[in-house]
Amino acid sequence: MKKMSYVLILALLLGTVYRLDAQDNNQEKKKMFDFEALNFYSPEGTKSRVDIYIEIPLGNFEFKKSKDEKNKYVSEFDLTVDVFDLTGARVYDNVSKEELTTSQTKSEYLQGSSQIIPKNLFLPPGNYKIKLSVYETDTKRTSEIEKEITVRDFTAQPFALSDVMLVSKLSETNGKKIITPSVSNEVGSLDTFALFFYVYKNNTDPGIDVSCKIYDADKKEVYTTMDNVASTVGSFQNQFIFPVSTAGLNYGKFEVEVTATNAQHTDKSIIHFSLGNADFPFSLNNIDELIDQLQYIAKEKEIDHMKEGKTDAEKQKRFMEFWKSKDPNPATKKNEVMDEYYRRLFYANKHFGTTYTNGWRTDMGMVFIIFGAPSNVDKHPYDMDTKPYEVWDYYDINKEFVFVDNDGFGDYRLVTPIWDTFRYGPQN
Repeated sequence: MKKMSYVLILALLLGTVYRLDAQDNNQEKKKMFDFEALNFYSPEGTKSRVDIYIEIPLGNFEFKKSKDEKNKYVSEFDLTVDVFDLTGARVYDNVSKEELTTSQTKSEYLQGSSQIIPKNLFLPPGNYKIKLSVYETDTKRTSEIEKEITVRDFTAQPFALSDVMLVSKLSETNGKKIITPSVSNEVGSLDTFALFFYVYKNNTDPGIDVSCKIYDADKKEVYTTMDNVASTVGSFQNQFIFPVSTAGLNYGKFEVEVTATNAQHTDKSIIHFSLGNADFPFSLNNIDELIDQLQYIAKEKEIDHMKEGKTDAEKQKRFMEFWKSKDPNPATKKNEVMDEYYRRLFYANKHFGTTYTNGWRTDMGMVFIIFGAPSNVDKHPYDMDTKPYEVWDYYDINKEFVFVDNDGFGDYRLVTPIWDTFRYGPQN
């Protein structure tokens, strides 16, 4: 019975998800790429350089055999880059023919792979809106993304910081350093990432102290390192690369603050990144409660494994691994089962909580989380000679649940408990 109950919970979650998300999946396909725009110094007169990195997930495109090379598959598309100033006037536009190539066309490979296309352009200092559009030639599909950027004059102050690049991979070829940016700013799959930037020193002022600090979502400092630019030597462009290990970081969102300072001047550059699932609906800082909330879907041994983590970071890692194991489409960023589970949990907390009990812990919350919304609710709050009660019917699974408010304070309890049946699922 317990094994059947665990399978039923997953089936109910999945069944509801696919009905609810039929339109969402179509919406998700429209975002065929992502991009990051970073600002650096350029010797191009009064203009600064804007580097654009476009990440193209191969699974979002269709490939056909190359006419020229054997075992090569190609997907062709048009890439449009438009830049607008604050008045809405277009100050730059370019359309280029691009192609993706691969020697493998298996779905699992395409879904897990991407290619980065770099572009650069030169703009006067100011605030701009960059719009990128992709048009896939064969399928006629199109997708566009807009982002804002501030282009700076790096020579106007005694020294200045470039934008900070989040680096997913550092390598070297023929003595040349190869830097691969993390376009999504999500580093959950990396053991180590790096922060790459320049300090542009415009004169012989005293030495410059360079600090890098990382703060978690609660503004707690979780990483710090320092370096400097010498006062008597050092070129105009001073490059810095700070490696960061993810081992000591909890899951969640983070802010990176890079500061360059001396007695006369200070400059600062800020970026953000996430570790794990950035769209997770709760703060992972309260990991013990999050683990408790899994009791309607997780096995007892799975919950014990999470709770036995020696640190919060280890518990969080095991928690996210649990949800990854339940993802019906691991090649995509969206975890349909997790999203549906927490949608129900949110609803239970909002509608079934009492003065002393969170909604997800109540009998009504438990049934809603396991089975979803009932097909019909028959309420009897004021019947003569009976306590308030409700009857929930689930026509598609042929189940009925009766709840009674025994004390008159809105704490509806199941007449026939299912707690022992559905708590944790199977124990083997």
